[in-house]
Amino acid sequence: MRIRSYLAILVITGLLGAYALEQVIAYHFTHVQALADKYNKSMLLAKDLERIENSAAQFLVSTDLVVASGNTYLIYGSKNMGYYLSNELTEISVDSYFKKFDTQIQRSIINIKKIDKYLDIIGDIPPNELETRLGHLLDEYDPISLTLSQDIQFLLEETNNLIIQDATELKQEKLFMNTVVWVGRGVFFLFVILLWSWANRKICKPINGLIVSSHKALAGGSFKAVKNAPTEIMELSNDFKFLTHTLSHQASHDPLTELNNRRAFERELNNIIEDNEHRYFLCFIDLDYFKTINDSCGHAAGDEILINVARILKDNVRSYDTVARLGGDEFAILIKHCEEAKALKIANQIKADINQLTYQCETETFKLSASIGVAPKTPKSTTTDLLHAADVACSLAKSSGRNTVHLFDINDVDVSEQQQDMQSVHQINNAIANGSFVLYKQDIVPLQQQNTGKYFEILVRMLDSQGGIVSPASFFPIAERYKLSSKIDLWVINAVYDYFVEHSDQVKDIATISINLSGHSLTDNELESFIINKFTHSKLPADKFCFEITETAAITNTKRARLFMDNIKALGCRFALDDFGSGHSSYAYIKELPTDIIKIDGAFITNMLDNPLDYTTVKSICEIAKAAGQEIVAEFVEEENVVEALTQLGVDYAQGYYFDKPEPLI
Repeated sequence: MRIRSYLAILVITGLLGAYALEQVIAYHFTHVQALADKYNKSMLLAKDLERIENSAAQFLVSTDLVVASGNTYLIYGSKNMGYYLSNELTEISVDSYFKKFDTQIQRSIINIKKIDKYLDIIGDIPPNELETRLGHLLDEYDPISLTLSQDIQFLLEETNNLIIQDATELKQEKLFMNTVVWVGRGVFFLFVILLWSWANRKICKPINGLIVSSHKALAGGSFKAVKNAPTEIMELSNDFKFLTHTLSHQASHDPLTELNNRRAFERELNNIIEDNEHRYFLCFIDLDYFKTINDSCGHAAGDEILINVARILKDNVRSYDTVARLGGDEFAILIKHCEEAKALKIANQIKADINQLTYQCETETFKLSASIGVAPKTPKSTTTDLLHAADVACSLAKSSGRNTVHLFDINDVDVSEQQQDMQSVHQINNAIANGSFVLYKQDIVPLQQQNTGKYFEILVRMLDSQGGIVSPASFFPIAERYKLSSKIDLWVINAVYDYFVEHSDQVKDIATISINLSGHSLTDNELESFIINKFTHSKLPADKFCFEITETAAITNTKRARLFMDNIKALGCRFALDDFGSGHSSYAYIKELPTDIIKIDGAFITNMLDNPLDYTTVKSICEIAKAAGQEIVAEFVEEENVVEALTQLGVDYAQGYYFDKPEPLI
């Protein structure tokens, strides 16, 4: 039944109840009114009878005088009074109220007429016979007058009795009516309460239950559907149940592979971490060379591979084991109630099945492999310890040649190093969250011309827990390894931008501010959008900013790097190819990448005057860069004779300790 049906029943029933109460009250009110009218009428008739009784008394007195004394002068008045009295009795006799007294009334009228006849007889008797005949007439007259007097008295008494009876009935009826009214009101009020209670139970209570259950579901609890409710509430409850189930599933599952996501997996780890009665093993699976396939064949191919890997993982574990995709090409399995040999057998079977996966992209066939780390849960393990151990084991599997399964061993030297890395990762994350970095700068000096404006490179240092300076060489490789470098780059760009917005008076003397970007930043859409948004609404000229990218980072994904550079160059910024010559690529990348500046790797500069091969390499790079219309910067310049040689080769700028050391920007 729908809500409007319940409301219609509520309204109609309320109206019917009110109508019934009105009819009961109206009926009794009409009855009381009728009794009141009857009582008032009886009072009026009683007045008439009192008047008739008075008239009858006068009539009898006057007739007594006539009959007893023979005084004929009263005959005429007595007869008129009798005539009047007869008419009065005749008039009241037709009233329904006096129907029960009709015998007495008619007898009284007859007696009055008889008395009138006696008066006529007395009036016709000669005076000399009056005395003789009066005694005889008086004997006949007395019973008639007595009967008339008694009848009139009887009518008066009976009428008074009826008045008293009507008054009593009226009083009782009024009392009864008041009782009926108050009882009716009470019954109706109770009826309304019961009706509202019924409506509340049928409508309001299910709605409140739906609200409470939805709040519990939003807080992370389970949603309980309502029952025995109107159709609309049932439909809403079912829809919300489906929605909460869907949202809960989406919140705990990876949308591509339908495996548990990281949040759900860590929640499962927390549930078993205190269980020391059973053995558990945590497996980390990292696909080898997946990024190469994903970049070469596109995301659709990568998604298909991830789905196939997820199917392999599910097929090789038991129903009560937990499989999850942690992100990207990283997967995890929590193997429950299992011995070490069985856990390693599962891991090796997964590795073997993944080795069977191939992907055909155009004319090239890619084979897939996986590095798997297996870590046992110990009685002292925390969730973080177990995750770190599995991650370390996976990293060791990769470093040992990939496509292997490595069982975590706390005595491994490599493990200690990995654990130190984990500690550093924690410090880097804290530094990113708290902004515990310091900006430095190092000048880049012109060699071919003067007064070109200030040109310097922004460098970053990290603060440790005691406030000491940590060199980039100590934390940046770890940041690169654990894909935190793009977050550091974002912090640096934002800090540099904010500094020069605040010190805008310094900008006019600056020609170029050079900022390093890590390899991960070239594929970070968030960083790209951040830079575009910053300089689209910028208070600073974009052409004063140059972003340095390394040669090795650029050639990892040349297409994505070029797209990133094109989007940023559209703002007016420039790009420099840093550490050029250190990688394994050819000079063709100078032509493929839209750079403006070539920075020669300092390893060639340091020994260029002592090593002819280094000198030739520097000279070759200068010739190629000049042919490509690129400016040239030499790094690690520490001697004056090196400056002279670089100037002769046509190098535009030099950077190194010969000119100055890095110093704080602020």
